[in-house]
Amino acid sequence: MGALQPGLPAPTMIPRGWNIVVIDLKDCFFTILLHPHDTQARNSHETFHQNARAMHRQFQIPLNDAQGIVRTCPQCSHY
Repeated sequence: MGALQPGLPAPTMIPRGWNIVVIDLKDCFFTILLHPHDTQARNSHETFHQNARAMHRQFQIPLNDAQGIVRTCPQCSHY
């Protein structure tokens, strides 16, 4: 991460003496164990790159979970 990033406050706006914690959430996703049903959907997406709605129908997982799988895919997150 560079010195300034879009969407983050300028360093001069952070009060002196405040503790700052930076967490990269995209790395935290993989430390959470997935439900076995979600693991099957993730493996299928890695092979076939289905969209979220198709995974939602095929694996009966919540649409939000299917969208999360698609968003974390390096190839699909660009589209």
